Amino acid sequence: MRVLAAGLPALGLICALVAAEPAAAQSQISSVCGVTGSATAPASITYDPFSPGGLSEATVPLILRRNRGLILGRTREVSLVLVSPSGSPAVDVTYNGYRVIYPEGATAGRPRSLNSKDNGAGAAGEIRYDFGSLLAADTSTPLNLRVTVPPGTDLSAGEPIILDLLYICSGENGMASVSVPTRETGTIRINVNTVSALQAYYAGSSLDFGEIGDATTAAVLAAPDRYTTPVSNSLRVRSSGPFEVRMRSQNDFKLTYPGGNLSNAAQTIRYSARFLGQDISSNAGFGTRTCARAGMDGSAGVLPLRTTLKEGGAAKTPATNYSDIISITFTPIVAASSAISCSGL
Repeated sequence: MRVLAAGLPALGLICALVAAEPAAAQSQISSVCGVTGSATAPASITYDPFSPGGLSEATVPLILRRNRGLILGRTREVSLVLVSPSGSPAVDVTYNGYRVIYPEGATAGRPRSLNSKDNGAGAAGEIRYDFGSLLAADTSTPLNLRVTVPPGTDLSAGEPIILDLLYICSGENGMASVSVPTRETGTIRINVNTVSALQAYYAGSSLDFGEIGDATTAAVLAAPDRYTTPVSNSLRVRSSGPFEVRMRSQNDFKLTYPGGNLSNAAQTIRYSARFLGQDISSNAGFGTRTCARAGMDGSAGVLPLRTTLKEGGAAKTPATNYSDIISITFTPIVAASSAISCSGL
């Protein structure tokens, strides 16, 4: 009697869309010049990390807001670049045809000039803006950034792209200028709408207990390791956001043969499954678990699956093959306040 505990799991995939809200912008009261900024993608622009095309040259308007003095002081001109902090996703940002985003520690001396009228070749690699005099608006006109996100980039659903701003600026009416590049951490939020999606597959062999026709229940219970499938079998998940997991056994965690009666103990063999740190022996015992995002590289999405026999086959109705099917369904969700890291459980 050769017994298979489960076939390949059925994996359900559902996608949801989330749009991150832009941060509120207010002028800072300061004795020295400076700027903050926000960049919001139009609602129609979305990024699916599983799409082979990625996000190609989406236009995202950047709005700068200048510091102002308590009475008359204002920031007049600014020259800036965007800095991608260590560990940030790989995105490309251009302005007026020139790349204006740089990795941590690699800005090549930029920003270098405050000549706002030189927005041609002399401004290559920088964003320059003249706010105007005291009575001019404290916010800039939209500065159209061209944002490109390669396919497979590890953007998190519901989370904006956070960049730092490195600038020099000039002040007027008593406000001090800043000639040494000054960094504002996390001041640029590019709110690209990222699809919450996942891919999942089963990695391993059939959950096979082997020939157990002569094994008694006492022998099985005395040597559980012998009747447990390898720990190397697992579900592998890649996801841009958190996800819910449900598990269900076709026969309620009983093995039987084709035509067998699940109500007849002589025609069924009980087993349990260990998944996400929980031992499950009935469909009522698992419910729904919520897992934190696995990321696009899948390093946080290795979910081991083991099954353990609970009865022997010696006293059961002889049959060529006892089997069951375990179905595991993954559903991506936009956000979860109580998600846990499920990898390796």
